[in-house]
Amino acid sequence: GLAEAERQQGAWKANLKWAETTLKTFGIDVSVTIDPAFAEVARELDLRPGLGRKVVFFPTHQSLLDHPVMYHTLQSPELLQAMGWSAPVPCCLLSRPRLMQATAIKIGGREISLIGLSPAEIDRLQEEVDGYVILAHDDTGSPIKRFAAILDDRPGVVYGGGTTSAFDLQVLPMQHALFAHLPQDTVFIPVAFRGIHSLWPKSPRNNLNVSPGHVDVFISPPVPGETTLLPRKRALRTQLEPATLFQAMHIATLLDPAPPKST
Repeated sequence: GLAEAERQQGAWKANLKWAETTLKTFGIDVSVTIDPAFAEVARELDLRPGLGRKVVFFPTHQSLLDHPVMYHTLQSPELLQAMGWSAPVPCCLLSRPRLMQATAIKIGGREISLIGLSPAEIDRLQEEVDGYVILAHDDTGSPIKRFAAILDDRPGVVYGGGTTSAFDLQVLPMQHALFAHLPQDTVFIPVAFRGIHSLWPKSPRNNLNVSPGHVDVFISPPVPGETTLLPRKRALRTQLEPATLFQAMHIATLLDPAPPKST
């Protein structure tokens, strides 16, 4: 019965609380490092909410713990200061369906996930309550275009690899078709999670062995898409180029996350 903005704000607070509780329960601590060049670029672009900037966070996707770590990052003091945000801003996630499938078990013909609901029920609630966009296979309503339209009102989060990596040093190719639907004036913010794969790897299938540990989050400077990344001519080449760029940034920050020294 809440208004849309109020419902999304309440759902976002619940998700942030869930993330912190999850990380604490599993003994996982997170540090957030902002590239030194971030602040200057962010000031130039002015990424404060309500100013019409379309922002998409592009995190790596190597572990089933990526989601709570991303929620933690989006409310961290380091990111809030870098973005010029006074408080956490609700974001829209573009997500593949049945995210909780890896934790689901069947009891008496009913499928129940780690949080007590079936993966299908979780998908439905994420769309209806959280205002997320689920990339359901039977959805013919152009979900990516719906996601792009939402960017006018709030930032987005996209795991561009599409699914979780199976191996420690594996970075899956970006889903290049995504870039055919995003607006030219989108600002991309690459995010890398270092050390997260070993805490809850995808393999073997249905692995529930969660380990305590530390995750280093490294946030690269914002990248404006309206320069050369998203030209009006949406040929395959102009989809592959930004996909390749962001994958290269992810690989670089995963292998060497230390920010460059200022000169």
